[in-house]
Amino acid sequence: MLETPLFGRFQNEGSRLAFLPPDIYLSMMRGTLVLGVLFVLNGLTFLLPMVYPAWWLMIGILLLGAGTLAAFSLHSVVFNVKERQYRRRQGPGMFPKLSTGTFDQLDAVVLIAEPNASLVLNGVTYHLVLHWKGNAEPSMLLQSDTRSLGTGQPLNAAAYNIQQVGIRYAAALGVPFYDNAHFAGKNPVPLLKS
Repeated sequence: MLETPLFGRFQNEGSRLAFLPPDIYLSMMRGTLVLGVLFVLNGLTFLLPMVYPAWWLMIGILLLGAGTLAAFSLHSVVFNVKERQYRRRQGPGMFPKLSTGTFDQLDAVVLIAEPNASLVLNGVTYHLVLHWKGNAEPSMLLQSDTRSLGTGQPLNAAAYNIQQVGIRYAAALGVPFYDNAHFAGKNPVPLLKS
């Protein structure tokens, strides 16, 4: 199942750090659900007699299914910086795992670099990965950034922006930040799961 990329944002004057899907993704998911309901209602009541009611009903059910699958595929983590607690929704799937804990369970934020020429020419994708102590929870991909490197540049040449973001996140969580962007590696939390 394809997981939605997360983006970090500070909320409530810095008292919360939330890693959520982009707003446009959430809007499209909600819009798909609303359109699905409207199409099903039109298929049942035949308010717009332009096309056969069965067509409206079938497309409405498909839209509802797509919106529901998107909603169940969401994953997120929200950190309450003041109370030093987190709430994690680990999907994807019909029954996502919900977990809570304290910042004492967090180990580190690590920046890694994955050579990725399939997205952009001479590309590298930088990943911020959160690790828990003793692997109490699976590692979580917090944020990614794909950049193009010039010929002969080291892997970490374009990592400055996401590095600064990672340092800021690690400081808010009170955990160490490790910059491993100079090593070529694979994403330990693959976006595409089977």
